[in-house]
Parts: sequence; structure tokens; C-alpha cells
Amino acid sequence: MKYQKAIGLMSGSSLDGLDIAYAEFGKMNGEWQYNLLLGETISYPNEWQSILKNIRNYDDNQLQKLHIQYGNYLGEQVNRFVKKHSLKPEIVASHGHTVFHNPSERYTFQLGDGQSIANITNTLTVTDFRSKDITLGGQGAPLVPIGDELLFNDYLACINLGGIANISFKKKGKRVAYDVSPANQLLNYLAEKVGKKFDEGGRLASNGKLINELYENLSSDEFYYRPFPKSLSNEYISKKFIPVIDKSKGKIEDKLYSTTLHIVDQIYKAISLVEVTDEQFRAPAIHQNLQRPPDEILITGGGAKNEFLINNLKKVVPYNLVIPEPKLIDFKEALIFAFMGALKVNGEINCLSSATGAKSDSSSGTIFQVKKPPLK
Repeated sequence: MKYQKAIGLMSGSSLDGLDIAYAEFGKMNGEWQYNLLLGETISYPNEWQSILKNIRNYDDNQLQKLHIQYGNYLGEQVNRFVKKHSLKPEIVASHGHTVFHNPSERYTFQLGDGQSIANITNTLTVTDFRSKDITLGGQGAPLVPIGDELLFNDYLACINLGGIANISFKKKGKRVAYDVSPANQLLNYLAEKVGKKFDEGGRLASNGKLINELYENLSSDEFYYRPFPKSLSNEYISKKFIPVIDKSKGKIEDKLYSTTLHIVDQIYKAISLVEVTDEQFRAPAIHQNLQRPPDEILITGGGAKNEFLINNLKKVVPYNLVIPEPKLIDFKEALIFAFMGALKVNGEINCLSSATGAKSDSSSGTIFQVKKPPLK
């Protein structure tokens, strides 16, 4: 089997850093296979941390400059990673860092110029994975379900607990997915109030108690009453959820406790929609050697390491929650963006309309070729 080597880049809303994954992809008997070989998270230097945290405050001219500068930064990090591990990637696929995402008004913008990445890395680069889907009437998100469908389809559902929690699962034979609720974005915001980047293991939250008013106010947000497919934006969270937390009275531990239970409750509601409907699981029980219905849910993202959150989730979810090896926890999203880049380069579908609500599936992303030097 011939493998295609790709690097995936992911910068999430929780601002934990830049995730870089190096993986190989190939087909065996018509089924996609992957090897996640390496992963690394690069913490942002203070300058980029500040810029990305306040990115929506910059004007158009500044954003254009930062688009190029951030693309250069991404290219430099790829080169450092490649040199460190003596790699030879054929593709670089970058999600970019989301600045604006408003599918209802048909626009989205991810920072990180693809041509700059391609020029610096001297490698074919794919970026801008959301725009085409939005032009087709979709949410432009979530994008990861194509990987869940082709690489992780032996799980009943896949949940990512990043800055935003999202879920994907099969319903009536099609992969559906949507953003469930804010997650680490809220928890990290609260942890920073006491000088911590995040609530490690959920230890601060575990020492808190419920603030009923905060829990109820978070749960009453209009987003939860919308049908899926649907997606959350950083702007929406800043506008709708953060003020609710700020107005609440109580200790940080209590706010973390209440917010964590709110997240658990929303994930539980999402999981309650999961059904085992595949025809192969409906055969009469008298038959022998039937394939067992999947009863495992894959949990990845930084929130998978939050023991307080996971333990509370286990109390209410009727399925087995699988916490995989740390490499997959940390780099599943970057892995799937590398995969999306490979699919795009091969002209295959990499964005599912059943997950985004678009008019049709698509092969999304913009390919940037390496600029060849002029002939002498």
C-alpha cells in the first residue's frame, strides 16, 4: 500500500498552542488507513498569544498583514518540526486560526495565508477548508466528521472536547455532527482568573459547589434550542456565555463546578440522540457470530484529561467512554486536517453535507502550489 505523507496544523479556540501532526494515509481494500506518527504542541510566544486573544479587535488592514505574518509563522514552525524529525511531507494542511465565523451571513475567516506556508515550507499546502461549504449553504463546520466517518467509524460516536465540544455519529445511515457547547474555552477563562492556564484534571472544579443560577442561565442560551447541524463561533461565546459567567456571584471553584456540570449536561443530551440503526445489527438474535453493536464513544481533545468532567459524564452516559492514547487525544483534529488535505489533493470528498447542512458534499480547501524560482 502506497502511503501519502501529510502534516496537519490546528490552532483551536482555547489557545493552548499550535498542534502539529505528521501522519501517513493510504487505502487498503478500498478503506482508508492511517498512521499517526508524530505530534507536537507548540505554545504560542507571548506576542502571538496576545494577538490571537484579541484578534477580532484589529481592523481590515491589520488583519491582512497578520494573515501573512501568521502564515509565515506557521511555515517556520513546520520547517522546525520537519528538520527536528527528518521528515519529508508531501502535503501541509492548515486549519488556520478562526477570526470570524458567521455562516448565517455567509462569511468565515481563518488566519494563516496558505501561499506563505507553501513558500516557506517548499511544500504543497491546503488551507481555507470552510469557505466552499458555506457557499453551498452549510455551516462550514464541523469539518472533522469526514475523519470520523472514514478513519474512526467503528465507534458509536466521536466527541471532541476542545475549546468547543462537538459530536459526530451515524443517523439513518449518514454521518451527522454539530457543536454541542462551549467547553475548555469557558473553563480556561475561569482558570485564568486564579493565574492558571487551565484547570488541570478539573481539580479546582472538584472542590466547588453548584451555583444553580449560573447553571440555569448557561443552559437557557438560545443556541441549545436550535436544530442541528449548527456551529458555535468564538464571537458568540464571547458575547453570550462569558457575560453570564462574569455576572455570576461566587468563588472561581464554584463557577468551574457549575460550568463543568453544564458542559456534561449538554454532552449527555447530545449522546442521548445517538442510536444504533445500522442494518447489520438488526438480524434475528438466533443467528450466531453476529457483529456486536458498537457501544464505545471515543473522547479526544484537552477535555479528555479533565477527570472531573469525564467522571461526571460516565455517571450519566449509558455507553463505554474510550479515552485513547495521549497522542490521539491531543492530535486527532490535526490528524484529520492532514487527512482532509490528502483527500483534497486526491480530488475526493472531504466535507460532509450531512454534518454541515450544505446542499451537497464537497472537496473543500484551497491548494497553494510551491512558487518555483524564475528561470535564469
